[in-house]
Amino acid sequence: MKRTVLGCLPYLNVRPLIRSIERDVPPGYELIYTVPSDLARRLENGTCDIAAVSSFEALRSTGLVIVPGISIATDGPVTSVMLFSNAPFGQIRRVALDTSSLTGAALTRVILADVYGNAPEFVRADPSPDAMLQQADACLLIGNNAMTIAPDTPFVLDLGEAWKSLTGLPFVFAVWAARRSAVDERDVRILLDARSAGLREIDAITAETAPEMGLPESVVRAYLSEIMVYDLGERELAGLSEYLRRCQAHGLLPPEARAELFHPAVSSQNRQP
Repeated sequence: MKRTVLGCLPYLNVRPLIRSIERDVPPGYELIYTVPSDLARRLENGTCDIAAVSSFEALRSTGLVIVPGISIATDGPVTSVMLFSNAPFGQIRRVALDTSSLTGAALTRVILADVYGNAPEFVRADPSPDAMLQQADACLLIGNNAMTIAPDTPFVLDLGEAWKSLTGLPFVFAVWAARRSAVDERDVRILLDARSAGLREIDAITAETAPEMGLPESVVRAYLSEIMVYDLGERELAGLSEYLRRCQAHGLLPPEARAELFHPAVSSQNRQP
């Protein structure tokens, strides 16, 4: 049987996608957990076969395909990818970026440029708000950090909400991506079934994670069931394409970058007998 290393993210919004897989690991699967940037590196060097990675990393990495039908997205406010600033957004001179993901970092550059006409300096930093704001006017926090250790600043920008206001489209923060030679129809079905199971188990996931995060159950439940979008349909793909276009326009992604979906027939033709 084929061995598949599945890379998972340690974030609340990923729980509905992996809970059932964790509970009953499919034969041949091995699960690993790390941040999106590390999972992207593992996909590229072959130590991981399929992984939940940030959209930016899936778009810029060659040889990867996106698993169809599944994403981690929002169609409006996200509450977990947030820019905290001591200066008005058009006057920010330096932004400290959470080092764990490039999608939010690139989105911050796009929003500040296209909405506020601002091109500040960006520096990478560990996600410690106090330290970040000592070296910069603003800081970007993502995932659980944005929800649990948010600093008290006079200006706060929800990047999902800002994107929806700018484009009218959903924003796709992460996808399942795979090395083209490593994914097959069984993998896609396992991941789709896991998403369906997870969406039926939001109450259980809420009960498990809310105490760990120190957040009210009502906040966690609303985040998973009302804010997050786990589809990758036409509108989500349109949002992903618009993100690609804007990143290319700002020189953040190369002209050859593209969103390539996995197609079983094409994969089968490319596979060696």
